Amino acid sequence: MKKLFVSVIALVVSMMAMATEQAFVRIRLAGASGASSVVRLSEDDEHNAGYESSFDSDKMMDQANSKSVLLYGLVGTHFCEDVVTNNLDGQALGMKTNQVDQNYTLTFDLVSGRALILYDRLTGTFTLMTNGASYAFSVDASLVGRKAINDRFIINYTLVPALCFRNNILEIIDHAGESLVITKDDAEIENVPSLGGIYIKDLSSYTGRLVVTLNGTDYQIDANPAVTPVTVVP
Repeated sequence: MKKLFVSVIALVVSMMAMATEQAFVRIRLAGASGASSVVRLSEDDEHNAGYESSFDSDKMMDQANSKSVLLYGLVGTHFCEDVVTNNLDGQALGMKTNQVDQNYTLTFDLVSGRALILYDRLTGTFTLMTNGASYAFSVDASLVGRKAINDRFIINYTLVPALCFRNNILEIIDHAGESLVITKDDAEIENVPSLGGIYIKDLSSYTGRLVVTLNGTDYQIDANPAVTPVTVVP
């Protein structure tokens, strides 16, 4: 019996040694008025991408006052304060604004393991998450007032090059460093000498044919058409 007990202990220790934490970071969201909220992200090969109630903890979604903010990881339908998964690549972060601030900051600490990069889909900004590093950003005035933003921040996001025009919104993704000119009837609407990771332009104030010149190549789009065409650039 003693020999069996020792064997079981050895097996447990062996299994614990095989399970390793590849990465960890604590991220704090703070509004300009001072209130803050945190999310903790852990990558461990013993877990999976689904919601695990013993490890992924649900966020208390209460905002106590006008300055309160919320930051959370999105795991299925759950808003989590702790996210434990086998792969943080593509992990989405969500937030809720408060009632007073347009300006916010994300700061990173307790960072360990492999490199994790925060991607802001709105600005096309990549931020390496190291201890003490931070990322300042703003939200549109229309999003002040306890509004959820669940499609802006992604961990280790892989861009797919594309040029899309839908619902009068032009999006150019992963064409960093390339030039962009938008014209209508030979009149220049936009001129960007060097694009970032993602570019978004609302063209709903225009009607009819526009020409998008991306790095010297022309693409014709129609603003406010009956059906908005979509063009994809590989």
